[in-house]
Amino acid sequence: MLGDWVKTYYRVGELIDERYLIKAPQMVLDTKPVLAPQVPEEFPSYILPYLKLFPYRWHVPQVYGYVPSPDDRLDMTIWLLEYGTVPISSGEPQPDLVPPLTQLWSEATAMRQLYWLWQIAHLWQPFQQRRVVSSLLDPTLLRVNGATVQILELALDRDETASLSLKQLGQVWSNWIPESSSEIKNFLTRLCENLESEKITHPDQLLKILDGALQHCAASQQRTYHLYTCTDTGTMREHNEDACYPPSGTTLTHDEQENTLAIVCDGIGGQEGGEIASQLAIKSLQADVAQMFKNRSKWNQSDLIQTLSQSIGQANDVISRRNDVEKRQERRRMGTTLVMGLAHQHQMYIGHVGDSRVYRITPQGCHQITVDDDLASREVRLGYLIYRDAIQYPNAGALVQALGMSSAASLNPTVQRYILDEDCVFLFCSDGLSDYDRVEQYWDTEILPILKGEKNVTEVGQRLIDLANQKNGHDNSTIALFYCQVQNAINPISPLTYEGVTEQPSDDVTTLETYENEQDAAAASEFPTEPSFTVRPRVTSPTPLSTPSTTPTVTVSPPKSSLLTPLLIGLGVLTASLAGFYLWRTSVSTVAVDPIPTLSSTSVLPLEALTLGQVFKTTTEITLQSATTTNNVQVTASIPLPPNSIVKVIEPSSENNIVKLEVCSPNELQSLQGTIAVNGLQNVLVSSTPDEQSQCSMTSTPPSPSPTSTN
Repeated sequence: MLGDWVKTYYRVGELIDERYLIKAPQMVLDTKPVLAPQVPEEFPSYILPYLKLFPYRWHVPQVYGYVPSPDDRLDMTIWLLEYGTVPISSGEPQPDLVPPLTQLWSEATAMRQLYWLWQIAHLWQPFQQRRVVSSLLDPTLLRVNGATVQILELALDRDETASLSLKQLGQVWSNWIPESSSEIKNFLTRLCENLESEKITHPDQLLKILDGALQHCAASQQRTYHLYTCTDTGTMREHNEDACYPPSGTTLTHDEQENTLAIVCDGIGGQEGGEIASQLAIKSLQADVAQMFKNRSKWNQSDLIQTLSQSIGQANDVISRRNDVEKRQERRRMGTTLVMGLAHQHQMYIGHVGDSRVYRITPQGCHQITVDDDLASREVRLGYLIYRDAIQYPNAGALVQALGMSSAASLNPTVQRYILDEDCVFLFCSDGLSDYDRVEQYWDTEILPILKGEKNVTEVGQRLIDLANQKNGHDNSTIALFYCQVQNAINPISPLTYEGVTEQPSDDVTTLETYENEQDAAAASEFPTEPSFTVRPRVTSPTPLSTPSTTPTVTVSPPKSSLLTPLLIGLGVLTASLAGFYLWRTSVSTVAVDPIPTLSSTSVLPLEALTLGQVFKTTTEITLQSATTTNNVQVTASIPLPPNSIVKVIEPSSENNIVKLEVCSPNELQSLQGTIAVNGLQNVLVSSTPDEQSQCSMTSTPPSPSPTSTN
């Protein structure tokens, strides 16, 4: 077993690298979660597939960090993997966090067994492209977290000459036939025979067969969908650029014969455009889906995915044409993010563009099932950085695409589908709620009660908006809470028969892999062959990520990862093995800036990110708010900075938590001086120098690396 030497060198209760406490074999607890884990200058080839398969992190563990070998002569490197949220039962972590699929196979229903096979087939093509398809042929690596198949670790396809095919997959599956559900035993026997005889040669053929089987078995269940939507301006904004469908405050209940649609949009472009863009997107998408409903008898999985993707493209072009007509350029172009869900029979179709998110909550855990369209995620998918390192950089949250910024020809929406075989909740939300990991922090106390029958979607939805305002409040907040309730039908289903597929897969079939390949190609064309910033420990002001030149960059001020995030971490040697625990981690806020640093009214300036000589330029009028306390009396003040002001750090943070800024602007400014608060916690001394020829000059040269202080 890979990693056996760890058991020899370390015992339960001991620390690895004076940091990682061994809680059980192959299970560690990070005792210093405030500190960034170590990462190497370059990733070895066997780690790169974890990064490149980042869009499949629901199934594939992600790299958390590593512990370098204590002896250069010995290859004893330890890689740490994280597996998402911790499965819980009665509020307590389960000792066997991700059990082997084969261990639970005989206990699963026919629907669940087919769904597990469907997920494996779904992963075949991306795993084959990354040369790790061997992972799907090793039963010891196939684990399950409730209905979800999770890979324990990735196994590289070692033999360059041997071509692994679905034939080997059929051989593996045939071993599970004796303990299969009686409803699908004959079906699975025929399916494995056709795989082994190579009558099925393409994963799309296999998926089509499994989709037909799932459709048959879905008749053994009845589904009811409960939906609640709400949007709120927030405590710090005067204008709401978010929008949702159905309209805010709607609560409805549908059965599976009624196609239920939910949309959340987060407008971009300020008061003059963001609200318009989000409303245009919803109007366009709602009309397209309503037209689709009229022809739903003709739907199949591939057609519906293509149709939804085309509808997203059409919504994009509606906004883009409006921008063109109004002659909006660059940052004046309005746009919007998008997450949408369409419940159709036993499936949920998810569409996504931007950094609004969808989470899936089950009794076993909470998983983010969308990947933000931002620079941090793109750097991970290109194999340059691990995600936890990428999000620490200043413009990591800058969007790489949103609806309306350019024509649909350059848009790569993600459309995927999920099988609904158990009670679950889908949360669609804007970043007003998801920032600072509020969903990961509160899902078990606030959303899980829906699945326990203790609260309804309306109560929980209103509570989530309250949490967004109380814990975040910096932005508009919008949610669509989608509860899928699954019950067994009264009449049993007939045994499943194998019909097979004779035609070859069409080249026009559009799958998630197609979208990911297109995004990878776009990323490769827009990014240099080297990382756009250097892989190194966190620094106070790291080199910015490169921004695509073809699309305006949208910056997001709050960090995506912050406080109290429950995670799983695995421990292994060369490749990682199973582990898990609750991890609480605090990260530092970052300044959202472009390669040419600018500040807007939504920018956040954490004290520790400000370094000597750092220069910023305001793009809009900014009022710096003070919140200082003297003799238990809070003193407030404000210092306005007009557009195009230039701000330079002339004295970094000292022991008294004071930073001195110099304001240099070509505008007519009176002398400004005062004390302001950064994030309402720490002080900055601001002075003004109206001379535009002063020493305050724009520069993109990063400061020298230095350790980052954290709270």
